[in-house]
Amino acid sequence: MLKRITLTVIAVLASTAVFGAIVLGHTFFNLKSYSVYYAQHTPHKPGTEPVLMELTQNLFWVNTPDIDGIEYDYDGGNAIYNSNYKKTTTPVFANTAGKRYYYARGDSTSYLFDKNFQLIVAGNRGRTIDLSTVDVEELKREIYRTVQPVIDAQYAPLINLQWLYDWVNKDKFN
Repeated sequence: MLKRITLTVIAVLASTAVFGAIVLGHTFFNLKSYSVYYAQHTPHKPGTEPVLMELTQNLFWVNTPDIDGIEYDYDGGNAIYNSNYKKTTTPVFANTAGKRYYYARGDSTSYLFDKNFQLIVAGNRGRTIDLSTVDVEELKREIYRTVQPVIDAQYAPLINLQWLYDWVNKDKFN
């Protein structure tokens, strides 16, 4: 009788552990895969761009369809290249080491944003650009134009965990 009770307890604990692992795995996958969708609907302080931040941070997880003119780079920093707006070179938006965001225009001008998406450095061919001369809002619109086809390719989750996403990222975007 004791052997039967012990086996029952072990079976219940094993089943609970397996079920818990499945639920946690699905939740993690959901939050990563649909992070761009959730970022579009999350509260954030002015100047922070959660959609751009999540797009590059979770580029490996989000939907990255084959779009004409768009290329993805997962080596090192996650990057999106859009040759549809090609000038001298192809514009690129990237996440560097998970803490900074880099945008290079097609005209050799590049910009570096910090972890809160605040512009910290601008340059053109080795020359530093005075940040007071940069229209940051227009620059952000330009970055959005570069990556918008990828943002548009994201879809809504079957199980919406917006409340959990907001709770997990409450300090990240505020």
